[in-house]
This record gives sequence, structure tokens and C-alpha cells, in this order.
Amino acid sequence: MTSKPFSQALYGAAYYHEYHTSPRLAEDIQLMKEADLTVIRVGESVWSTWEPNDGEFNLEWLQEILDAAHAAGISVIVGTPTYAMPPWLARKHPEVIADKRTGQPIPYGHRQNMDYHHPTFLKYAERVIRKITERYANHPAVIGWQVDNEPGTEVLFNDEVFTAFKVHLAKKYGTVANLNKRWGLVYWSHEITDWDDLWRPDGNTSNSYNLEWRRFQAQITEEFITWQAKIVREYIPDNQFITTCISIGRPAQDVTRVAESLDLTAVNIYYATQDGLQYPAFEEENSELPAPFWITHNGPMGFMVQADIARGIREENFIVTETNASFTGHGPATGYFPSYPGQLRQVVLGLIARGANMVEYWHWHTLPYGTETYWGGILGHSLKPARTYDSVAEIGAMLEAAKSKLVDVTPKNDVTMILSPESKWALGFQPPLRRKFDVGYTGDPDSYDRFFSSYYDTFFAGDFGVNLIGAHKLPATPAQLLEQTSILCLPALYISEVSTLEYAVEFARLGGHLLLTPRTGYADEISVVRQEVMPGILAKAAGVHYDEFSNLSRNIKVRSNDAAMGDGTLGEAIGWTDMLISDGAEILATYDHPMYKNYAAITTNRFEKGRVSYIGTLPDHALGRSIGAWLRTIHKDPVAKSSTSESIRYSRGRSKDDLELIFFFNWSWDPSELTLPYAVKNYLTGENIAAGATIKLGPWDAQVVTTTVN
Repeated sequence: MTSKPFSQALYGAAYYHEYHTSPRLAEDIQLMKEADLTVIRVGESVWSTWEPNDGEFNLEWLQEILDAAHAAGISVIVGTPTYAMPPWLARKHPEVIADKRTGQPIPYGHRQNMDYHHPTFLKYAERVIRKITERYANHPAVIGWQVDNEPGTEVLFNDEVFTAFKVHLAKKYGTVANLNKRWGLVYWSHEITDWDDLWRPDGNTSNSYNLEWRRFQAQITEEFITWQAKIVREYIPDNQFITTCISIGRPAQDVTRVAESLDLTAVNIYYATQDGLQYPAFEEENSELPAPFWITHNGPMGFMVQADIARGIREENFIVTETNASFTGHGPATGYFPSYPGQLRQVVLGLIARGANMVEYWHWHTLPYGTETYWGGILGHSLKPARTYDSVAEIGAMLEAAKSKLVDVTPKNDVTMILSPESKWALGFQPPLRRKFDVGYTGDPDSYDRFFSSYYDTFFAGDFGVNLIGAHKLPATPAQLLEQTSILCLPALYISEVSTLEYAVEFARLGGHLLLTPRTGYADEISVVRQEVMPGILAKAAGVHYDEFSNLSRNIKVRSNDAAMGDGTLGEAIGWTDMLISDGAEILATYDHPMYKNYAAITTNRFEKGRVSYIGTLPDHALGRSIGAWLRTIHKDPVAKSSTSESIRYSRGRSKDDLELIFFFNWSWDPSELTLPYAVKNYLTGENIAAGATIKLGPWDAQVVTTTVN
């Protein structure tokens, strides 16, 4: 893993002057200056502009844009244009078009429709990358390079990819006999006698095949990004960085690994706006949540979880290359919901609190044509400054006044959660949860996201900060992890190595709090189910076991079974239950149901110096809030705020100059107040606030205070 320190607070937008129907560079740059924008991203979408015909290069069009930005004191990130292939390349070499299914090439007309493993595509891509980087590597405006864009969008079914996959399997498993045994191919007479007997992935029914196929696709993506970065490094000076623009959750990407060969992490973070940012979550009969279809969390968790993933990729601060400026318009699938007043500022401060050193909108101006005609920019279709521009300018002024105060903020977190793309792939292939369609039910391929978001949201309800990392990023020893965090959660860690599970048990033995959920530890590293009484090697530490699990056909009330959890109904269980039987663990909650009342819903077990708790279902918001409150009886709230509304949430961090920071947010229309039992200072205005004094937060408001509380 490479790294170049990036310690600037930058604020800006993706800028495509070439998309304008008439020149207006000077006007755009002036508006950017007036809004205190300090960075733009250019060039990544227009290979056909860089190279209008095979070998015919037009490299000079960017010069005036870089010159104008530099004169205005605006930094520039240049993108390589390999994610959008020009028509002439598709016409000359149809073999480089990506197959979405075997023998079914993606029709030309979209983007990310190329087989980036194909040597012919790589030849042309390398040529244009070298031309662009050689031309602009030493321009004084350029601070960094983005290689490709949102990699891993398509799983590739091309012939040469499948051939490479078989070679990969032969290296990993050695013999077909070993593959047959490990994958259990005796089932349905699928044993192979030659590598060429391996069937194409389209009709595959083997769990292990699916997992290895998805791993291989992620490996192809990582190799492609690493290959590009290596080329760019040949040209650029040491003070420029290399990144890629990560869209979290792409199907051919392992988000925990894709940036390992780069200098820093850059992500796209989109989220639900308007009532979609409300907390507690917006719920009203005969209404719909204004959320893009790909968002898995309601409320502010929608962008917070992405920011936590971004920081966990390299366990360092990151940059945001795209986020909402206005609506994210792909028609009814996303809707047109520009942010309420104050929400853009809230999100910027929320991203900074989670470790963002740059926030960049997509994009500067709303386009008059193309598939993203209705994806709102800072400027609307009129190209005149209006409400969104005014909000952006207000934030720019705030950041300019803050100078270096809001850079290199290090989040202070109580919880480490393991993020597992492999478990996501496996639980998407054989979904445990159901999803209702217009007619009947089917397995939900987003089952992992539903499990994961349920427990992340539970921690959010308790104001627990969360580190999100891949299992391979755990510190060398559990003792080292215990120095960093007090809770380790393995949410739906279906694909799991024995060493990871043993590590988790040792973490609890040494004094940590291990939190388990359904599907944790159920299958091994190649998606073969462990033939043990579950939760297997975790059972003794957890003090529970289960012989059965069940879907839930309706939500079931969960009732307290222990004074520590409070009294009465705590909330509802959704979709699933591990039918937990205590082997000594305290039963904190049970189900209000004729059959499931015989099983525990939530347990906790003191284990040597620590404890292991088990949440046996997906909690709704009320149940998650109850669990979060219970966790706070064990893990003291370091902020100890008293507030008039549940809509007030906080994030903790440490500033670059080693000050303790608390970011407070009011995620609602209702003005709210909070008090703290100690004196603080408004970090941005310098106002002193006495212990016990009222701190007021207006609708969709955020404040940052500093204190010496640890």
C-alpha cells in the first residue's frame, strides 16, 4: 500500500467546460472564486475529445481550463478517460466490448461497457493515458490524478476472462480432484475431469464457484487500477497523488482492497435528501422516502456509513470526489429532491467529522443533454446562481474562514465493524432474507446490506462512532485492537476464516465486547457451510447455541427479559431469527410469539475479562435504539449530552492541532436544544459556552465545539 500525505482542506466540483453549448470559462471561474471553491476535477469522461479518431490526439483543449484555474488559485485533479470508450474503438475492435452474459455484449451507447482485461483495450488505454499525463503532469494547477472512474461496474463474462479464470483456479487449487472435493461438486454430478469441463458462470449453482468468480472479478479490477497508476507514476512529480473514484458497492469490486496500490482513497457519496435525511427515519402512510434506489440506509446513516467505509479502506483520511449538489435525477428511480436549507452544510460537516479532507460536488452545472440531463449541479439549467449556489457559497465561506481547522480530523470511535464484500456476494447468491415483489416473494440479493445496515444503525442510535474495515485490516493482535476500540462487531460475517473467529474470541477474552449477529461465522472462506452446532467456535464464548433459524413472515414484538434493557416492549424483530438457546448467557430479550418465546432474541455473556453479546434478529429502529441505550450502560457515553430531541446526534473527532471536537447535528425541521455538563467552545466562532448552558440547533443545523473531555 502506497501513501502520500494529503493535508489540504479542499472544496469544489467536477467541472466540464466542454459540456457547455457555448464558451463561458471566465464566468464559471469567477463564480467559483466568489463561492470560495478551491478544487475542480476534469477530463475523465471525454476520451472522444482527447482522441477523436484512432491515433489522432487533441490534447490542447484542457490548457486554458488549467491556466484559468491556476490563475484563480483553484487546484485541479485530472482524470484518465478510460471508463467511457469512444465509438471508433468499439467499431474497430468489437471484441473489447464487455459481455454482460456469455456471448451477450453490452450494446454500445452507455459507459463502462468495455472488457478492461482484454489486451487490445489495454493497448489503446495505455496510449491515451500516456499522452495525457505526459502533456499535463507538470502543470502547476494539477495536484493529483484520478485513474479511471467508478471501477468494477460490470461483471465480465467475456471468453478471455473465463479462460483466465480457469488458469487462476488451476493455480489456486492445483488439481481438478482438489477442486471437486473443496467445492462439493459430487452434488448433482458436477465433478470435472479436466479444467475445460468447467461450465460457464451464467447458469452456475455452486456457492464456491460463485464466490471464486466474484473474487476473480474484483482481482481484475484491482489489477486494472494498479496498472493505470503505475503508468501515471512514470510521469508525475512527487507532490501529486494518484487515486480512483470509488463508487461503493460496485459488483466487480472489493471495496476493502481496490485502493491499496493508490496514494489515497477517493469516493463518491450520494444520499437521500429532504425527508430522507430525517432522524429518526421518515415514516408516514401513503408517502415515499426520497432516496436513490441504491441507498441501503435511511437518514444521515446513508452518507455516514459510506464515509466510514471510505476511511476504513486505507485507515486514513480520504477525499470525496462526488456528492449531491442538488437532486440525483435518474427519473422516478431517484426522483427530483433538492436539499432542504441547511442540509448541504450538515453533510459537509458530517463528512469532515468522519475524515474527509475534500468535498467535491457532482457537478458544476446541470447538463442540457445526455442521460444525466436531470442530475442537478451547483448551477441549474439556466446556468444562473440560485439557491443551491448560494448554499454552496455559504459553506465555502465557512470553510475559508476555518482555514486549516477542518482538515485531518481524526474520528474517535468506540466500535469496529468488519465489512465483508465476500459475505455480500455469498448472501446475494443464496439470500437468507425475503423480498416482496408485486406477485409472491423471492430471495433478497441485498440481504447482506440489510443485515449490515441494521446493526450500523443500531450503533448510530447510541451515538457510537464506527470504524469499518475489512477483516484483513485488523491489527496484528487482539490486544492491539483493544487499545483502539471497545466493541468488535461481526455483522453477518458469513464468509469467515477460522483465524478471524479465533481473533474475535481472544478480543473478548482480553476484555473487549464482541457482538455477534445472524450468519456470523456460518460458512468458511470458500462458502462451504461449517458442519457444527452454530455459532461454532464462537458458541462457548457467547454462551448460546442454535439448532434452527427461521424467516419471519411478519414483524414480531421483542420484550425485555432483563431490567438492564428496561421494561416491556423494546421494538420489533424483522425478517429473521436465529433461534438462540442459552448455555449460560443472560437472556436480555425474548420474542412475543407463541413459538419463538421459547428462544432468546438478545443475549449477553461475561467471558473472562470481557463479554460476548448476540443479537439474533434484525432490529427495527425502536429495538435498535433500545440496544444502543443498553450498550451505553456498559460503555459510558463520553459526551453525556442532554437534548430535547432524538434528532440530535453527534460525532467525535480530534483536530489536526490535537483538540477534542464534537460535531452536533439536528436532523429535523424542529428547532432543538442540548446541554453539556462541562464548558466548551464553538470551534468555528470562538464563542465560549458554559457548563450547563443551552446550545440551540435550528432546523437542519450543525455546530462544532471543542472540549478537553476524553
